[in-house]
Amino acid sequence: MENASSPTNPHFFQPLLPGFQSHLNIPIAFYSKHIKRTTDEGNANAVVVKLRSDASDLTWEVKMDGRRLTRGWQEFTTSHDLRVGDIVIFRHDGDLLFHVTTFGPSCCEIRYHDVVFQISADSDKEMNQETREAVSPSDKSCFVARVTPSNLRKDALFLPRGFSRSNGLMNCDCEIILLNEHGKQWTALLSYYKTKEDVYLRRGWRNFCHENQKRSNCVLTFKLVQAGTKPVLKLCSSMYNRDCIRGRFLTLTLTHYNFKRSKLCLPATFLKANGITSAIKIILVDRYGIKRTTSLKPDNNYGRMRLGKGWREFCEASGVKAGDSIKLELFEEEEEEEEDTSATYLLKFCTKV
Repeated sequence: MENASSPTNPHFFQPLLPGFQSHLNIPIAFYSKHIKRTTDEGNANAVVVKLRSDASDLTWEVKMDGRRLTRGWQEFTTSHDLRVGDIVIFRHDGDLLFHVTTFGPSCCEIRYHDVVFQISADSDKEMNQETREAVSPSDKSCFVARVTPSNLRKDALFLPRGFSRSNGLMNCDCEIILLNEHGKQWTALLSYYKTKEDVYLRRGWRNFCHENQKRSNCVLTFKLVQAGTKPVLKLCSSMYNRDCIRGRFLTLTLTHYNFKRSKLCLPATFLKANGITSAIKIILVDRYGIKRTTSLKPDNNYGRMRLGKGWREFCEASGVKAGDSIKLELFEEEEEEEEDTSATYLLKFCTKV
């Protein structure tokens, strides 16, 4: 096997199109040159390739039917939260072992905080397999949940036992508040299944997912921000919640048109990846840390949004002119006022590129 770091290791890439979860086709030229000869000698129906990534120490075994990746591919895509519009680059390290690098629609590499956990193909069989405690052993207030057809249909989500025990939720039978990333709240019921010592959400889970556009296979992280007789769970960004971390960085190229028309828009794919779907206030942070509050409003029917007054001053202070490309970072700054928790978006200048 060639050295994994060798530049001679062959690569191929594929954009992910609708239906990509069921299979992925290896390009004919790549398959014929680098793979076909290694499978002709054996049983073509029993060929298994191994996939690895920088997001995890796990190795996924995926069946290869001809040049098509099939059984096991869906588990890989789910564990890495891949979506339509993403791009995957395969590096062949020999012996049917591939290293996979993932890129978002912005063509920036997707960053995963810490590790990706593996989701088994039959995780829908038991609802309490759909959640995991957060990886960090020091933080007992978080857990990770996957939206599945099963928990949506049953309108119920079982909480991890370790999370429930650590936060005094065992034997609870009460209302619970679910907050999205922006602080909007939904009410559900928290119940205790005494026979199996399980705690679960019901009558509200499905509505929360539906109104926040969280579909089957979305991986979400929740944090318990308030305990007591009426607990509060908040959906937040974390190591597994790519809704908040995957598209955090954006590269824009400023044109003469932008300055002439005093118009600068943020792309729909970037906004959607970060959960921004309606008009908001946003704070621009220039290279010196000076903050300017402006608006972000829809510019068309396809999700693109336009920055309000203040972006030209932001560019001028950061030394940006027409023709320059800049890298920006979007992040949230939480503000807590008594029982209300809200989030403010900040768009920060990083560097010229």
